[in-house]
Parts: sequence; structure tokens; C-alpha cells
Amino acid sequence: MASSESELRLELQNLKAGIRTIVHDIGNPLGVIRMTAFYLQKEVHEREKQEQYLTMITVNIEKIAAGLTRLRDLGDDTPRDIIPPAHGPGADGPA
Repeated sequence: MASSESELRLELQNLKAGIRTIVHDIGNPLGVIRMTAFYLQKEVHEREKQEQYLTMITVNIEKIAAGLTRLRDLGDDTPRDIIPPAHGPGADGPA
């Protein structure tokens, strides 16, 4: 019983680490969307620049959708690659 309890604790620890990482990965695109929306409201009058900002919003919405899919799949037993490695040098690469 102790072995299965320690395995459950480790699995819970891994799920928590995965959730923290995904929440971080979702937070980055949200910040970009916030900033981009601000610039669209305050500073942009050129059509080309507006299109660039709208593309940034679309790309970051896709990143959020991917993060939410990873979060949804965390409880599944099949995809073990869902939980990314722990944070370390280079672990916070592009979101």
C-alpha cells in the first residue's frame, strides 16, 4: 500500500507541476493580447499595422487554446508527454 500511496503522491506532484507550467504558458499570450489590444485602441491608425496586431492576437489565442487542451488532457493516462519538464535554463522558451 505504501508504494501505491507514494506513486499517487508523485503523480499528484507531477500534475500540479504540469498545471503550473500550463498556467504560465497561458499567461504569456494573455499579456501579449492585452498589450496588443491597448495599441490597437490607442496608437494604430495604419491598416498594415492593424493587421499585424490582429495577427498577433490570433496567434496568441491559438497558444491559449493549445494550453487549455494540454490542461484538459492532464488527467488522461495515455499522453505522458503532456507534462513538460520542470522549469530550468531554457525551459521558458517561446510560449
